[in-house]
Amino acid sequence: MDGLQFEHRCAELLRYRGFHKVTVTKGSGDQGVDILAQKNGLKYGIQCKYYSHPVGNKAIQEAYAGADFYDCDAAMVMTNNTFTRAARELAEKLEVELWEYCSPNGSSPFITRLMRIFNVFFLLTGVAMSISAGLLDFPQNTLTNYMAFLMLILAALSGLIGWNHFLPCILSGMLYFGFFLAFVLPLILLSDSNWYGILMLLPALITVVHALYARFRNREPAQ
Repeated sequence: MDGLQFEHRCAELLRYRGFHKVTVTKGSGDQGVDILAQKNGLKYGIQCKYYSHPVGNKAIQEAYAGADFYDCDAAMVMTNNTFTRAARELAEKLEVELWEYCSPNGSSPFITRLMRIFNVFFLLTGVAMSISAGLLDFPQNTLTNYMAFLMLILAALSGLIGWNHFLPCILSGMLYFGFFLAFVLPLILLSDSNWYGILMLLPALITVVHALYARFRNREPAQ
């Protein structure tokens, strides 16, 4: 996916969020504004940044200046990533609205944030459980434990690194499901009090559905 494609994805997201008169500006000479849109009587000048790293101050400055050029009431920056602390401070000072984790494959920003939290949590959990496996009295043998924990770690890493790509997402979902079968399900069967372990299926289901939806809608970023 390139910058222009991401701009059109952002335009779709804005329409979904209730914005109207959403227009993607011309590629060159746009004065720092990629999209013009309106909502609640306000005209927005919006800059879109498809980055592999957090967005810095420059984008905030460009959006602010560009919104003024187009006689907008408000400025906004949308990115598939997040923002640096300095960018957040500047945006707060200039009253520039920030939208982070705008998924280029059409998924909800809420789902993207939720899965990022899930993946970070399970990555740390997998590492901690691997370290303590020899100290805890699990019903499975140690080798099975380590294999299950390795699946959990790889599932989380695949989800974190490849959320916007089909194959890593499918791999992440399958690994989460494998961890459930190898480690969580036996615990559920051994004790009725472990029924809440069924929630471990949630990241597997969300990740696989997300990947299939993105592929079906042909919204996977270019490899």
